[in-house]
Order: sequence, then structure tokens, then C-alpha cells
Amino acid sequence: MIKKYVLIILLSFPVLLIAQSPQKLIEKGEYDKAIESCVAKLEKGKGKKTELYANLKVAYETADQADNDKIVKLKSSKLPEIWFDVFTIYFGMQKRSQEVLRIGEQLKQDQVNIVIHDYSEDLEASRQKAVSYQYAYASNLLKTGSQDDALQAYLELLKITKLVNEYKDVELLMRQSLGAGSKMALLEINNRSDVMLSPDFLSELKNIGLNYRERQFLNYTAKSEQGEKYPLLLSIDINKVTVTPGTVSEKEFTASHKDPESLDGAYKDEAERAEARKHPDYNKCKIKEIHQIKSAVMEGTLKYIDGNSGMVLYVVPITARSLFENKTATAEGDLFACPPEIYKLLDKPKKKVPKNTEMIYNAGQEFKVLVHSTVWDDAFITE
Repeated sequence: MIKKYVLIILLSFPVLLIAQSPQKLIEKGEYDKAIESCVAKLEKGKGKKTELYANLKVAYETADQADNDKIVKLKSSKLPEIWFDVFTIYFGMQKRSQEVLRIGEQLKQDQVNIVIHDYSEDLEASRQKAVSYQYAYASNLLKTGSQDDALQAYLELLKITKLVNEYKDVELLMRQSLGAGSKMALLEINNRSDVMLSPDFLSELKNIGLNYRERQFLNYTAKSEQGEKYPLLLSIDINKVTVTPGTVSEKEFTASHKDPESLDGAYKDEAERAEARKHPDYNKCKIKEIHQIKSAVMEGTLKYIDGNSGMVLYVVPITARSLFENKTATAEGDLFACPPEIYKLLDKPKKKVPKNTEMIYNAGQEFKVLVHSTVWDDAFITE
């Protein structure tokens, strides 16, 4: 029933927006909402065009002027840290222009005098300047050795990820700042998969052996002490565990030597060689190749969580696999004709396929190794 009400509210949102008076929104200084209302009404052909165009022009030009004034004020300060704020404002202005352009053809046809600005170049220029400043500032903060500065560096680097997808070694610096900002972390493991995992198995996953150097960088505890506050929480979620059924496939075929004449030297007696050539199986080897395979996959995430605010700072996907595979073969006939890769399998026995619990355990051990290499990788450790 609650979901039904939520759906009704979501579906009625555009209607509520159209129902609002653009004039009232302008009077309250909610210019962007007024623009959205005007555009929605004009798209649906509701309301008086003349009045809507007039409100749209006032809302767009007033909002743009206010944002331009903010940018002029920021630039006049000549401070290097302004560019993220400048970018944010330009982003809003470009979004506003795109909103009005939804009815661009209609404005053109009705000869409405609204000049829609394109801020894409200003947006890109401010983006680049913001990225350069945030990177330099965060790098300097990390050099101080202060835990507070390290955490602040993380927040500055986080801004870069909102500006661009990838930039230099930002991911590396983010991991370093998380470690340098928290000397002790609380490690927890949550099984969110459909597979029942024993408490002993989960406890074993928490047993990540650290050397002295790693503990100096970032130590952890798997058991929370009453009254103790931990600035960083390493939360490991096991989201999916998949085990394939063990399969045994058999392939039968006949092989022959590509150059049987080269094997003449294998016969010491010419009569024996001649007799062998008369045999119906000469240079024919009947082979049965047996392939056993089974796999397990454990998928999850490692979350870095701020212990004070509960905010998720960083998420790393982790996928571990365990694989059982065994090949063997039998051969009958002229073994000289047996291919070398098959010949090597003839003495190998067929093996017992591991149980699901064993496969999951092996995947868990690999999962633990990946967690260790993610958090305590030498590349992420600052001296």
C-alpha cells in the first residue's frame, strides 16, 4: 500500500509542477522552478502563451544575472580555491539553458526574444582549473603528516572525482589519505548473499595477517570495544556466492601421426616394422579425453566508511574465484600416433571433485587476499 502511494506521488509530480504559478515562484525567488513550470506548461499547451513567455524571460534572465554576479564576485577575490564553486555555478547555468532549449523551436517559431546562452566553454575551463587546484591542494595536505590534513585531503580529492572520471593518480592519493587519516580501523564482514556461510568461515575471513610495517600504516580490529570510537570502518559485504555443479566431459577421437616415416627408427628390426605396418591399427590411436571442472565465485565490495558520520567514503568491488580442473586420458592402439599433449595425460588419475563447501572456502581465501592487497598495498601506504 505504501509503494502504491509513493508511485501516485511520483506520477503526479509533473502535474504538481505544472499546477504551480510561475509568477508566484518568481516572487519567491525560485527562478529555476519557475522556468521548469513554464517549459512544462508550454510543452503541454496549457496556460496563456504570452504570459508564460514573459515569466520565462524574467525567470531565466534574472537567474542568469544572479549567477553571473556570483561568479564575478568569486573571480574578483583572485583566490585559487574558487574554481570548484565557479564550476558548480556554471554547471547550474548550463543546465538551466538546456531546460529552456527543450522548447527552443517553439520559441523560434513564436519569435520570443530570449537569448539562451551556451556556457559549455566556461564550464570546461572552470572544470580544468578546479581539478588542477584540488589536486595540488590535496597533495600538499598529504605531505604534512597530520591525520586531520589527510582526511581533508580525501575530501578535496573527492571533489575531483565529481569533476572528471579519471585524473593522474587520484585513486592512489585517496587510498593514501584514508590510511593516513585513520591509524586504527574497525573491520566488519556482512554476508548479504543467498548462501549460508558459517560464523567460523566469516571469522576466518577477518583474520588478515599484517606485518609490522602495514600495522604502522593502518591497523585494524575485528571486535569493537565498548566505548571505543573508530574513525574508519572497513565494511566487507559478500553480495553473491555462486558454485557451478561439477561436470565431467568426455571426448573420443582417433589420432594419427603426421609423419609416420619419422618413427621408423623406433623399430630395431625391419621385419618387426613391416609387420606393424600390416596391423589395422598402425598409426591409429583411439583416445578418450576426460575433463573435470568446477568453479566458485565470491562477489562483494569493500567500503571505507567514516566512523563519525557513517558516510561511505570509497567503494571497491572485489571478485574472488576458485577453480578445480583436472584432465586425464586413455588411449588404445598405436601410441606412437598419440599427440604429445595427450600422451602427458595418460598417467594422470581421475580426481574426486571437491564439495561446494571446499570450493567456497578456497574462494574465501582468495577474497581475503584481495582485501589485504586492496587496503594494505604498498602503493597506497605513505611513509
